[in-house]
Amino acid sequence: MSDITFVAPRYGADVVGGAELGARALATRLSAEGLDISVLTSRARSFDTWVDEFPEGTTNEEGVSVSRFSVDHPRSPDFAASCDRLLRNPEQASMEDARQWISEQGPTSTDLLDAVAEVHSGVLAFTPYMYHPAVQGVTLARVPTVLHAAAHPEPPLGLPVFDGLFNSVSALAHYSRPEQRLVSDRFPSTVLTPQVVMGLPVEAPDFEIDPQAARRTFGLGDEPFVVFLGRVLRSKGTHELVDFFAATRARRGGGKLVIVGPVVDEVSERDGIVCVGPVSEEHKFGLLAAADVLVNPSPLESFSLVVLEAWLAGTPVLVNGWCGPTRDHCAQSGGGLWYSNFVEFEVSMNRLLDDAELRSRLARAGRSYVERSFSWPAVRQRYQSLLSQIS
Repeated sequence: MSDITFVAPRYGADVVGGAELGARALATRLSAEGLDISVLTSRARSFDTWVDEFPEGTTNEEGVSVSRFSVDHPRSPDFAASCDRLLRNPEQASMEDARQWISEQGPTSTDLLDAVAEVHSGVLAFTPYMYHPAVQGVTLARVPTVLHAAAHPEPPLGLPVFDGLFNSVSALAHYSRPEQRLVSDRFPSTVLTPQVVMGLPVEAPDFEIDPQAARRTFGLGDEPFVVFLGRVLRSKGTHELVDFFAATRARRGGGKLVIVGPVVDEVSERDGIVCVGPVSEEHKFGLLAAADVLVNPSPLESFSLVVLEAWLAGTPVLVNGWCGPTRDHCAQSGGGLWYSNFVEFEVSMNRLLDDAELRSRLARAGRSYVERSFSWPAVRQRYQSLLSQIS
């Protein structure tokens, strides 16, 4: 397998984001196997502002050489208004307007792009598709390129600026079959591009999972609870989840929803809704194991690590049926249920909470699916096969 330089908008152990976590999962594992793995990224921690927070320069992090570069300018406070205007009809946007949107979307870093242009060996791996480093970086690449797009059925994908990106990379690494179908439908010529539905490595932690410690730490007692884990964003379905669960709880007469992760969009206080914020890996897996159900309400996921982690922790899942990748995980594994509206949510939630044998059966099926399809050896073999076609 070739040496790889990952290019990502943000990178770090404390950076929350699916594509960023995916890049780190691959980079650290490949480095541990002796490959020369580098990361080129910005100094930003927040995708809302792109303000420089990390120190500039190169550090060694978990065996990976990470070079961070200053951002030319933070994101404009008017960016939301620009999004609203342009993304109402993205397919009708001019190329000029689309390129301007990419520049405003950021993170724009001249030094980062210069570093991309200086890579003379191995492979450049860009992730995700939507940001300035990928769109502009691919045009400067002097070595083969692979795009980990993390594409969703979202308005920006319709902008004309992305045709050049998807049609010029050497290879495509998809996180799921629905993502591959989405990309081929949007960019038909990519059917001729070397590609693989690779997924990401998902493995049980190397520490003992302690569900009772997690219950004690967060004062959950013995009451049944379901857990959401991720960024609290309206666009990720968290606010609808709160509404749906509150209504279900009122009719059941009990149960809690525990929300774990950084809060971007505040949710209203409700009985039975517990927000604990970001937690350690130990407490994360403890809460996953202690929960009766993991709920992922997001309609926009390209893979969803947490769904697979829940199965490894012995917990079934309930996902948004409008999200192709998470629904596909459930259909392929037999490890979870899905809903498309409140009635389906309530019926599925009640069924799961009231049937311990069903929960156990689903969790076992999910765990088998993860171990079979997303162990590191399985993912590595698929990635190696893809890279061998372009390097």
